[in-house]
Amino acid sequence: MSLTTILSICESVGINDQRFVGQTISRNQKIITSEVLTVVPFVFDMRPMNYLVYSQSRTILNALRIADKSLEQYLNFGSTGWVNYIKYQGQMTSGQIAACQWQTSSANKTLVLGSLPTVDPATYLFRIGDFVQVGRYSYIVTADVQLGSGATVNVPVHRNLIATLVSPIACVAGEYGTTVSMGGTNYTGITFPVILRDYPTYNLVPITNDSFIQWTGSFKAFESVV
Repeated sequence: MSLTTILSICESVGINDQRFVGQTISRNQKIITSEVLTVVPFVFDMRPMNYLVYSQSRTILNALRIADKSLEQYLNFGSTGWVNYIKYQGQMTSGQIAACQWQTSSANKTLVLGSLPTVDPATYLFRIGDFVQVGRYSYIVTADVQLGSGATVNVPVHRNLIATLVSPIACVAGEYGTTVSMGGTNYTGITFPVILRDYPTYNLVPITNDSFIQWTGSFKAFESVV
C-alpha cells in the first residue's frame, strides 16, 4: 500500500487517459489525424506533499525501495481522499454491485453485465464517467446505462476489453466490489496495477528530534498491462 500512501498525501494528481493520436498540418492548413491502436494505459503523475515524518515512514520507504521502477504496485483510490475520481454515480447498492458479474460475451468496447439486481427497470446501473473494473483492468463508462428488462445489459466503455473472459467475473464499480487477486491481495473498489516510470529521490528536512521527507519531484505511475 506504499504507493497508495503516497497517493493519499498528494497535493495534485495528473491523469492521462488519452489515446495515441498523431496530427499534422498540411501546407494548405488542413489538419490530418491518425491513431495507433493501443491499450490506452492510464498514467498518473502524483506530486506528494512534504510532511511525512521520516521515523514513521521507514516501512513506506522500504516498500517503495523494493518495488523501485521494476515491480508492479497498486493504486487504490477508494481508500484515499481522491475517491471522488472513481466514485460510483449509479443507483445500485454495494451489495447489488458485488452480486453482478461480467459475462464472457464482453468484447471490444462493450462490456456485458449479468446477474442483475431485481429493481425498477429505469434504475441507472451506471452513469457517464463511472469506473468499472473487469479482472485487472479498469474502464470508463461512456454512456448512461439503465437496467431495462433483459437478462443482461451492455455497458459501453472508453477502450477495448484488454483480457478476454473465459468465465463470468465479479463486478467492481467505483469504490465498491472486490477485485481479483493482484500481487496476492484483493482490493475493495477500483485499483490500478502500475509500474513507476519516475521515482523521485528525497531530502530530509530537520524538525525537532526527527525529519520531514521532502520529495525532489513527482511519482509517475504507468498502468501495467500484461
